[in-house]
Amino acid sequence: MNDSCYYHEPKVHDYELYYLLSSINIYLLLPLSLVGLFANGSALFCLCSPPKIVSGVLVYLKALLILDHVYIIVSLANSMLPDFCDGQHSVEKTFYSFCLFEGRFLRNIIPRIYQTVVMLHIWTIAALSAHRYWKISRPVSARSNDTIFRARVLLAILFLVIVAYRVPSFVVELQWKWSPIVRIQKRPEKTETLSAYRIVFYSILDPILSHFLPFGQMFIFSVLTLFEIMKRQRRQRLSLSSQVGLCKLRRQSSESSQKIKANNCSNQGFKNIEGNCIAGRQKQEYRATISIVLMIVIYLLLHSMSLYNLGRKWELIIKHKCPIKTDYIRSHIGNVLNVLSASVNAFVFIAFTNRMRDYIRALIRKTSRTFSSNLGSNEQPQNARILGNRTSLI
Repeated sequence: MNDSCYYHEPKVHDYELYYLLSSINIYLLLPLSLVGLFANGSALFCLCSPPKIVSGVLVYLKALLILDHVYIIVSLANSMLPDFCDGQHSVEKTFYSFCLFEGRFLRNIIPRIYQTVVMLHIWTIAALSAHRYWKISRPVSARSNDTIFRARVLLAILFLVIVAYRVPSFVVELQWKWSPIVRIQKRPEKTETLSAYRIVFYSILDPILSHFLPFGQMFIFSVLTLFEIMKRQRRQRLSLSSQVGLCKLRRQSSESSQKIKANNCSNQGFKNIEGNCIAGRQKQEYRATISIVLMIVIYLLLHSMSLYNLGRKWELIIKHKCPIKTDYIRSHIGNVLNVLSASVNAFVFIAFTNRMRDYIRALIRKTSRTFSSNLGSNEQPQNARILGNRTSLI
């Protein structure tokens, strides 16, 4: 038998690897998760009172922010809760009752909840990339059809389909046991043996539907969106150059058309005002598009380790080998990068709305105003006391 099979269960066969993986979770995953929760909370606060834009993009962004929160929490529980409860095995421990509940019910449910949240998260980003391309490439249709209700309906349908796809992982793989104690445990024939169900569901369908298909959709729509932006900017430059040439022709016109020219100039002034408003909206739209595309690019880069681990899994299955030590380390590093991706999204949201910058400025102004008023109220009694002393001396 290959020596690599000794790393099949680090907690049982390799204590050094087990403590190394626990250290990665404690010193990397836990601090990054706390920072990500704070950043996502700040970004969600920024989107609570968005600009007066009736657009479905805000629905996608809010849903993605909430999923970022859920993803970080579930990922932290899936990675650290079993290791934490392994040290709470005696009755004298503080969290013995909770860890007993975790061992009976949560230990087999949380990994499947984690897989469901991962699929919801990645398909929400894929839907956001498709929505952004549709908004940029079909502005006339998007202006009338891009509504909050439509975005909510599409997200609800997407979530229902994903949950329905994930139901077999709960129903088929888990079962209730009533004796000697009530607990939820795995079915060995569906989870521990390399059955046809596991090969089809986890080695074929799940990688395609949870990784390759949404990743490909994000990449394609991001590239198409950037092409649309470059095409529109090129058209704007050509339009600007034609307007400059038209102004030169008007300047070279005869003096007999001064009155007509004055009327045209007044009309042109109104057109310029309207054009500036349209340019402002387009600038905001481009900024939002660049922010979302940047978020998708960062997501693809940080999840590249997960794709490599998936390819490595297929290689091990084809060659009938067990994971080695570096495979477990790469898997944990991939989890850390995935949490980092969910944390970075918040900063893109903050840049998209500018709400955090405005809130910090307002907070600084309010704090400085309160400080100056308190300082003035403290100085006023001192001035009155000095004035009273002077009057008594007189």
